Amino acid sequence: MTSHHKPRPWIASLIAGALLTLTGIGTHAADMILPSEVAASHWKTRYMNEFAEEVKKRTGGGVNVKVFPGGQLYSDQDAIAALGTGSVHMVWPVAVRLETIDPRTGYISLPFALSDEQMLNRCYATGLTKVMSGYVEPRKLQVLGFLRTSDLMFIFRNRDVKRLEDVKGSKIRVTGGKVFLDIMRSLNASPVSMAASEMSTALSQGAIDGVFTSPAGWSEMIGMTGKYAWYVPGMSVATYSVIVDKVWLDALPEAHRKAIVDVIDEIGKRQWNEAIAEDKKMIAKMTAQGAVYRVADKAEIQRWRDLAVPGNKSFTDKHVDVTRQMAELDARCIGGK
Repeated sequence: MTSHHKPRPWIASLIAGALLTLTGIGTHAADMILPSEVAASHWKTRYMNEFAEEVKKRTGGGVNVKVFPGGQLYSDQDAIAALGTGSVHMVWPVAVRLETIDPRTGYISLPFALSDEQMLNRCYATGLTKVMSGYVEPRKLQVLGFLRTSDLMFIFRNRDVKRLEDVKGSKIRVTGGKVFLDIMRSLNASPVSMAASEMSTALSQGAIDGVFTSPAGWSEMIGMTGKYAWYVPGMSVATYSVIVDKVWLDALPEAHRKAIVDVIDEIGKRQWNEAIAEDKKMIAKMTAQGAVYRVADKAEIQRWRDLAVPGNKSFTDKHVDVTRQMAELDARCIGGK
């Protein structure tokens, strides 16, 4: 009997579509390749793994995020270059890497330009993401958010730095952005750019004298090879940017795309305070091992601020548009305080 009652074409199509949905075929089920140069033990990797788990859960396995820490696939800079090729879909590099895409993004890396107060304000944090994403979108990339790295500090192998002059003549590893390079040169120090995975060996062998990094970088990647820390509060509140291949993201079903964006936003909302607390733990861990941690006093901080003025003005005079956008954002969200 059933052989004489074949399903009508539209019913067969509906059944086939339902089966494809149930099996995950035809729903843009995809691997998201997310490389990172930091170690698997680094706290950023923990957030990446959380992101991967939550996206897989919310998409029902439709998007499978594969995290490759420790430079297994690429350094962060090489991973950015690979976005759009299909071999990498997302990268979470330090935000200064955005400068290689558009120099205007260097605004957020200017000394004393970004504060914890601003980034703990969701209006400001969301607005900053939109401004910076606007500069990379012509390259078919999108910025989904920013996570707090730390208020960066100097770590030295054998220099007990107590003032600005003590940094002179040293070779210091920085993250590669033009702003940081200019800061080091203004101190008569020699900036060196290298992957995070290489800096501990370079420091122990004397190829560099110091590293400009986070407490986590100090504790988890350098250790007692860098016994001396010098911290100038507020000088460089550095961030990780979350960059995605926009063409790849836009090709996903709306629900999958929303899951990715929402998870990044939710992590960002709480990560800032968690990162501040984590910094304190890492510093305590190092000092407990005998490391020396020195903090600049108010007078010394002002000397560093004064040193930053010419470089900051050179940047803001050259990039008037981003300077205006950031001033407007600050006035709207923070009240211009």
